[in-house]
Amino acid sequence: MAKKDKKKREPKPKARMGWDKAEADEEIVAEGLKRKDMDTGRVELIDRDTSTPVIETYDEDTGKLEGSIVLKDRNREGLLALVKIIEEVDVKQDHDANIESFNHSGKFNIENPSNTDRLWDIDVSLEKIGSTDLKSKNISIQELGTDEPDNVDSREFKITKDITNLLLIKEFISTLPNADEVLNINDIEKELLKSKDKTGKVSSKPPVVEEEEEEEEEEEEEEEEGETWGDGGTLTETGLESFGISIDKDNVVTYAIAIRSLFDKPVTNIKVIKNIPNEFTNPVIRDTTEGRAEIQGNQILWTIDKLAPEYTVMCKFTCNIMVTDITKRKTGSIEVTYQAASSYAEGLAIDKFDAYTRNKFYVDTVERDEEPGIFDCKLVFDNSSEFIIQLFNADVYSPEDETKKFVDIDPNDVPMLPSGAQWHSTKWQYESDEYPTFRKKLEFRVMPDFQTIVKGSMAVSDVILEIGSITGVMSYNLTEVPTYRTKDVIAKVKMVNNGSAPLDEVKVIQQYFSDEYQPPQAGEIKLVWDREEVEVSAGAVSFEEKAFIIDLKDLKNSSTGMFKPDSTLEFEYPIHCVNPARESTFESEIIYLANTFPVSQELEFKPEVPVIEAMHIRRKFRIGKEVLPVGELGNYRIILTLENIGESKLHNLILLDKVPDSFEYGTYSMTPEITDEVGQDTLKWDIDVLEVGDKLEITYEITGTGKYSPSDAQLAL
Repeated sequence: MAKKDKKKREPKPKARMGWDKAEADEEIVAEGLKRKDMDTGRVELIDRDTSTPVIETYDEDTGKLEGSIVLKDRNREGLLALVKIIEEVDVKQDHDANIESFNHSGKFNIENPSNTDRLWDIDVSLEKIGSTDLKSKNISIQELGTDEPDNVDSREFKITKDITNLLLIKEFISTLPNADEVLNINDIEKELLKSKDKTGKVSSKPPVVEEEEEEEEEEEEEEEEGETWGDGGTLTETGLESFGISIDKDNVVTYAIAIRSLFDKPVTNIKVIKNIPNEFTNPVIRDTTEGRAEIQGNQILWTIDKLAPEYTVMCKFTCNIMVTDITKRKTGSIEVTYQAASSYAEGLAIDKFDAYTRNKFYVDTVERDEEPGIFDCKLVFDNSSEFIIQLFNADVYSPEDETKKFVDIDPNDVPMLPSGAQWHSTKWQYESDEYPTFRKKLEFRVMPDFQTIVKGSMAVSDVILEIGSITGVMSYNLTEVPTYRTKDVIAKVKMVNNGSAPLDEVKVIQQYFSDEYQPPQAGEIKLVWDREEVEVSAGAVSFEEKAFIIDLKDLKNSSTGMFKPDSTLEFEYPIHCVNPARESTFESEIIYLANTFPVSQELEFKPEVPVIEAMHIRRKFRIGKEVLPVGELGNYRIILTLENIGESKLHNLILLDKVPDSFEYGTYSMTPEITDEVGQDTLKWDIDVLEVGDKLEITYEITGTGKYSPSDAQLAL
């Protein structure tokens, strides 16, 4: 058999083999062929009149009848030679769709699916091998048998360049109350497309499977440490996600898993498994834009039969979690498997395919009964194999004149022949007294099924939900202030991060200030952060109506960094009490607010706040002194009295008494401090407080010496 006649008119561009995006629903293999079984390569003729076992063929240009196909037992089926690009891809990525590992193995297979008919003289030409380690685009195979292993020619190849992931998968997690609104398909699609150019190095080593539980635990600990936010964090802020949950509160966590295919052809049999840790309860599927999602134990199972190229789909669900300690919680990993029909090797494909199999052809030469020497002739090509055969050239030449053809069929005129079918040319008349012999030229090929089979798996690592919690106390140095006077009360506000999440924003709000009780100025605020004083910028302080606000924002980008777990903030500032009226009070409320990075549900804590009372203090008291002679001459008892005759407590009182120089003193009911504040011995008593109506009596005794005058003891201070 000869190869293709280059002088013949070029055939139409060949139909695309394998799964085509536009034709996938009908499983079209080539023009006029529909796949019945992909694995065995069995196909059938379509778009034909099935009422007759004969299919007429015509010249494409002239419309003249050229012959007919006679089907065997009306059979319209046959096998195709299988030409396969087979790839197995295993991708591991982090939560931000960064590729951590990319394992790829490739095989190029040419397979004979027939158990009866061999294939031989097989020539294959590949396209776009530049991204692989294949040395030549041309492959020639002498013969393929009908039994294993002789029925398969297999060649391994590797990808030599960075690989772009063609199935984009990302999980979005939000702990915000409005997460369902935030995690919408439009915004998710925009965010997902940012990861489409991320590439991974191909690893020649298989993924390592840890066998020892201890090693697995160590790996988990390392992953957990790697996910810790720290100053600025290792996670990327998308504007869609938040990872902080509150302690001692029923938190609702919303998940949205998004998938987008960058393959040229549809992706099939997608199976997504979301593993839900035991601490998460009440999983509820909220929305699925494609496929089916169901809850199976501690897993969400999402299956998609077929995903079109450049199309984004989403599965959204929620879980609840209640935590009573600050231990970080993992959100659960994702496992994905899928099948694709486009190569990862940057367009690696099959350009052309030629192969032969069992066949026969002959020329019927029948001399007419009533016209000896005149022969009716026709060419018959018999496809005696199991394969679909394309007869793309059939020429029968005149024995006398090589330029004269009785049969002249080009590639566009004869359809494909199913198994057992024959093609009969139209008859031609030939006059000769001898046995006529005709030179014949026929070209055909076994039709191929070009398949790209990608078996993909992906693993998406989980993230850490940090536990957000704040606590603290608040105090004043005074809780009572005098009426109609100006007095400063020092407020001390202490905030503690008692959670596991670093905080990127901290806010203190004190409310209900008035003209009598006024807030501090920005420059009057002192901040001690973990025992070190930190300047508070004027921009962090504001006043809104009756509220005083200290707002420390974007701490991750500040010199201090974020407010870390176990850290303490201590604010100190004055509250200006300006001429408060009688019986007025300052009953304030303080709110501590904080948030994580990325932003999550805001944390709130309200410490107990003392009440400042304006006390109408008007000092009314009575001081008396009595001198009593006692015992022998020259001995006297001094009785000092201090009485609160007003309506307010008396604080920090000082009682003084002068002792004449000619007297000695002692035997005190309350020991005084001996001073010389007035130039001579003076007795001094400090009284911290004297309640309303209380009377204090202090006694001591004196004894005159030398020339003394008892009347001198009557003098009082």
